Amino acid sequence: MKTIKISLALIFAITICISCKKDKKEQNVDITTGLHVKDGNYLSDKCGNKVILRGVNMGSIFAVNFGLKELEEIEKIGANNVRIVLGRNYEDWTNGGTITALTAAKIEPIITSCIAKGMIPILELHDFTGSANAAADLQQAAQWWTSAGIKSMLQKYQKSIILNIANEPDNGSAPDVGYADANINAVKTLRNAGYTCPIMIDAPNWGKDHVFFLYKGKALMDADPLHNLLFSVHAYWPTNGLFGNYSDAKITADFGALKQSGLPIVFGELAIADIQNGLAYNINYTLLMKLCQDNEFGYIAWWWGFNNPGANNQLSMTNDGLYNGLANGGKMIAIDDVNSIKNTSKRICQ
Repeated sequence: MKTIKISLALIFAITICISCKKDKKEQNVDITTGLHVKDGNYLSDKCGNKVILRGVNMGSIFAVNFGLKELEEIEKIGANNVRIVLGRNYEDWTNGGTITALTAAKIEPIITSCIAKGMIPILELHDFTGSANAAADLQQAAQWWTSAGIKSMLQKYQKSIILNIANEPDNGSAPDVGYADANINAVKTLRNAGYTCPIMIDAPNWGKDHVFFLYKGKALMDADPLHNLLFSVHAYWPTNGLFGNYSDAKITADFGALKQSGLPIVFGELAIADIQNGLAYNINYTLLMKLCQDNEFGYIAWWWGFNNPGANNQLSMTNDGLYNGLANGGKMIAIDDVNSIKNTSKRICQ
């Protein structure tokens, strides 16, 4: 009996040891060979350099030829990233605007073009913008990212991309705990599917509620087995708007709180105005740019503009998709301001 007990104990110990090794291996994927979040604090490239994102949003699903021409123009401002607007379906302008399911083959040329130009592709799914059910819709987004064709293509570029689960997937109705849990579950779905790249999470309430990250950011980071998350704020903070006023003092204080959190914060949408009920309410975007530079936060301008005239709006930086078409606030953000993309962007080590 004694011999049997010893044998059983030995078997149990070996089983536990194997299990521990397996768990350890799964938790210690080497993410430092590509883009990664360093110590839960900032984005780094494979050479260990801090990466401060400076770039623009570009609506591929609204553009002719999915925006490949626009990428050539964006490269001219020295951007180190492009946030690419995707949707599960899009209007195919090469086929009369027919609604067509988005495929990996359509996305891949955008990714390879960005990488070749020294710009990080940040891929975002736009379908669930302003969702009233973040828990369900973030899972739908995660399921699309993990669908066979999309996943097998994207995972070839894991060292070079950032995956933004969903654009602004809350209309302000989700409680903090529920929104945090929804994002944690989506991150786990992506990690279980083999995604190791940095994952970007948008703030709740149309991306505007930066305070959420102050309370829940660390818990979100801790819940990711790779601790490889970026937190994105969409700074539609007008000086005098219908849904809130943002003084320079308040904005400066908010930046101070975000900096003190030590979290990897990115201003994923920075625009010249907030469009409310069809009217443009001015944002002190030059102050936002300065504070991003002072605090080493990334910013990504909304949005570039297209060679498809029907896709442009009041926030288009250029109305023809061309560098030479940059005007007014768009030109300030891209080129002219001391804290513009052209004046502050640094390309990553590849």
